[in-house]
Amino acid sequence: MKNAHLRLAQVEFQIDTKRSTTSVRAWCDRLITDEDRGLLLSIFGNESEMSAIAGAIGLGSLLTAFLPTGERIAFRMGDKAISSRGFLTTPSHRRPIRHNLYFAQALYDQASGGSITVMRNDDDLIWASIVSSLGLPATPLWAPLAVEMLRGNGKIKILDGFRCSPVRITVTREEMMQWIGEQVAAKKLLFPTEEGPILWPRYELRDLLMGMDDDFATEQNPLHEELPLAA
Repeated sequence: MKNAHLRLAQVEFQIDTKRSTTSVRAWCDRLITDEDRGLLLSIFGNESEMSAIAGAIGLGSLLTAFLPTGERIAFRMGDKAISSRGFLTTPSHRRPIRHNLYFAQALYDQASGGSITVMRNDDDLIWASIVSSLGLPATPLWAPLAVEMLRGNGKIKILDGFRCSPVRITVTREEMMQWIGEQVAAKKLLFPTEEGPILWPRYELRDLLMGMDDDFATEQNPLHEELPLAA
């Protein structure tokens, strides 16, 4: 892919000693932050770079992302960041390139905390994530009306994302159940006419990470399918 590096960010960790300052950088293709908190970080590089940044994340050290636009974002991944590690293979490298994904612990605790973070600002995905996380009796056909209500009531907040379009939904199961009941009573939401299970679309991590600039996401990538739907 021509000039791919021009669409990538770099993440830097600095090691300061009394005599010198050493900087370690790795390429970054996805980043989600909320103010100074990192929620998702996808980086790749050689073994030494990955080890240094992994150690920095484990210690809660400050990282700095340098975006192609010239913007700088300082953030920490927080305590107990969850990692998923793999490799990228390219024709120009004899050895595989290390690829690490980091998720903030808050993403795994989000449903119990009253908020749900979704990596892609898409109505169908937002609704599927809400239903999955909160255990709602619902169908995919309700997505347009439900998400419109949530946006209109300020329940959806757009987060800062690099090469993805993350949002946070703050809503409780009780609130959604009350809304569903009201809409069903008003006959604005209809139940399926046929008996049987309700089929929902299957989302893989590749789908969740896709944003406004998706050509990079379509290349072969060691994505890990065991991650939860709304993470």
